[in-house]
Amino acid sequence: MRSLIENIKILKKQKLNLLLSVILASSGLFLLINEYPYFGIGSFALLLFFGIIFLFFKGSFASDYSLPLKILLVMSIYFILSYFISNQTVANFFSFNFFRYDGNIFFCYLPFFALSVPFFSYEKVAKIYVGFIFITFTLLAVAGIIGLLLKNYSFIFLYNGSEGPMLVGLNHAHNATGSGYAMASILALSFTLRTKGKIKIFYGIILLLCVAGLIMTQSRGAIAGFIAGILFVVWLNFRSVWKFAIFIGALALVAIPLVFLTGFHERIMQLIDFSNWTVGTRIDLWKKAILLFKQSPIFGVGFGRFNDVMYNVDTFGASPIRLDAFVGVQGLFKAYILPNYSFNSAHAHNGYLQFLAEAGVVGLGLIISFWVICFRKMLAGYNATRNEFARSIFLTSLGSIIALFVMSFTENYFSATTILMFISMIVSLSIGITWEEKKNKCGIQT
Repeated sequence: MRSLIENIKILKKQKLNLLLSVILASSGLFLLINEYPYFGIGSFALLLFFGIIFLFFKGSFASDYSLPLKILLVMSIYFILSYFISNQTVANFFSFNFFRYDGNIFFCYLPFFALSVPFFSYEKVAKIYVGFIFITFTLLAVAGIIGLLLKNYSFIFLYNGSEGPMLVGLNHAHNATGSGYAMASILALSFTLRTKGKIKIFYGIILLLCVAGLIMTQSRGAIAGFIAGILFVVWLNFRSVWKFAIFIGALALVAIPLVFLTGFHERIMQLIDFSNWTVGTRIDLWKKAILLFKQSPIFGVGFGRFNDVMYNVDTFGASPIRLDAFVGVQGLFKAYILPNYSFNSAHAHNGYLQFLAEAGVVGLGLIISFWVICFRKMLAGYNATRNEFARSIFLTSLGSIIALFVMSFTENYFSATTILMFISMIVSLSIGITWEEKKNKCGIQT
């Protein structure tokens, strides 16, 4: 009778642990529906809630998170000070619009704080999260393929007469969906490379569907990031020039026909057409960002201020911005102080220029330092482990960070919600897995 009661208790505990793991991984279901942001917000809010609750009981973090969290803390304090020094209000700082647009960086990096408290199995949560990503992205890709074949551009496509159908799902923009598919494709590639037998075929099919979905989004920046990410992942996996060339060649043979079938080659040709409005608009935004950076190169004009600065592209002979709207020391720190605040999705279309303009060399340096530290941890974890699932996750993290750096030349992906919800989860879970493996290997709390 006693053993039966103990077994029931164990079963109940296992079910509770499974439920908790599903809740922690649930954000993987909501990367393609940012038209309904409260689902993603809710999943991260639950993540943070459990992190705070268990921190209260455990009172400690997993040691491998120590350095990344210190950088994140310094970065957060710096951006908050930059925000208030540039004459922005407390009310705006705590508004939904701020966190959705200018201040979404404070939201997107939450998993690093929430998951740093070891009250669950990192590997179990990672497995569920990977499953959620594969389910949502493959289903949308299949729906997109059917839509293209039937020429039925329903709610899952954004149709532009001059550029053709772009797969968006329930996101606002095709670039958001494209960045998500770039990450999902790197994830599928990592598992295809690291698994054996029939399961490799299964992951290979998922990879092809995700790549098809990526191409259907027609996001040039996302595809550039994906290419950079897979080149690194494939090389690190094989470390052989011959095997690397064969695998990349095989993948190209599958992808290139899709490029022409979807009309994506026309989007590529637009990059050299400077009369195209997308190219011209980006050039104007880059000029604005560079001009703001020159005003305040060390500390920037104020975090969240890029959209607030009025920029007149038709100005002849005069400055396209109001120079009297900045207060400070030229060449060091000049904050934009006019009390006009604009919350929308506009940005510099270049993450490096965006943060140089708003937060200067210091702000951009903090962001790059953070991701470089995470990259080094993932590389060390990959080289040390013999766990193939862990290796797949580490490969994904490494490829995703490489892709993030490349994609950020085309969009402000350093604080873009969709892509950072994925990368923050997968990288923070990877850090947890490294800590978990050390703990299991040593048999002590690390």
